[in-house]
Amino acid sequence: MIRDTPGFTPTVGHEQKETAGFTPDEVAKQEKTTAKKAKLQQQEEKKEKAKAAANPAPEAKAERKLLSPEERAAKLKQAQVERRAKLKQQKEEDAVEEAPEEELDLDVLAYQISIEDVEQYLGITVLPDDKTKLQRRWAQKLRDPFMRSLLESKQAMKHPYALIPRGPRYIKGGQAVQTSFVNMVRSFPQLFDNVAQTINKYKAERFFVAEVPELDWAVVSCEAINESRNKNFMEQKTVIKQYVQAFKANDRRIQRRKLIEALYDIIIVNAVTKENILCKSVDLTSTTVGKQNFACINFGEKGIRINDVNRQQRHGQMGLCPSW
Repeated sequence: MIRDTPGFTPTVGHEQKETAGFTPDEVAKQEKTTAKKAKLQQQEEKKEKAKAAANPAPEAKAERKLLSPEERAAKLKQAQVERRAKLKQQKEEDAVEEAPEEELDLDVLAYQISIEDVEQYLGITVLPDDKTKLQRRWAQKLRDPFMRSLLESKQAMKHPYALIPRGPRYIKGGQAVQTSFVNMVRSFPQLFDNVAQTINKYKAERFFVAEVPELDWAVVSCEAINESRNKNFMEQKTVIKQYVQAFKANDRRIQRRKLIEALYDIIIVNAVTKENILCKSVDLTSTTVGKQNFACINFGEKGIRINDVNRQQRHGQMGLCPSW
């Protein structure tokens, strides 16, 4: 016979007394009754809904009997018209909220060059992706408060400005071509004073093949601004800061052009309008030549001329053309 474990008394079934207030059989019975009642209630609700659908209210019946098929169709059509009118009103209200305070007066600019102008007069194609980005940048340009400040300034607009779309590449003859210095020289040799001299002098410089314009719209001065003339490179930086302060802009908004940007702008304006910019002054660019000099450019009597000067040099016709 196995002895019981000390301190442990086993029980069988319900030999021990039930816990007070707890009867397992009664609880199970109560749960079944509750579930049955809930199911019956759901069935009754379904019957009521089906009855209501089959027997609509007297008012609804009367309306259905009164309206002919043509009248019902007209009523549906009227509801559609009202919905469309409401949507149109909402769109117009949204457009008013998003619209600028007033359109920019671009007629104050001396030249307005479009993407289509560039393609037509240069015989090139702007890449679709670049065109989309330019269109997006144009929308941003129109909302730019600094641009509005420039165009509305009577003092600034005494000086001629040009609106020009720039890009780092284009398609010509089915081939993608970089807008580099060497490619511009090859494509428009007739516009240069001395092509051979220009190539021989600068072909070893980094800008000759590597420098390209950034993809963007530029509003650029057609001639070196008077305040910057007869000043050296560092003194011209002070003039840029004064422009920044005058138009409450920042250094990134108003910049000195690179040589390729100045060359591109001259060629674009000439190709589209048959007129020349930088024919009365010289633009000292930010492009370095050698270790100490900076490239300068102008349109002389025989065409485009490119030279370079050191940072200390001054000249009465040499200044800078701010590019926005």
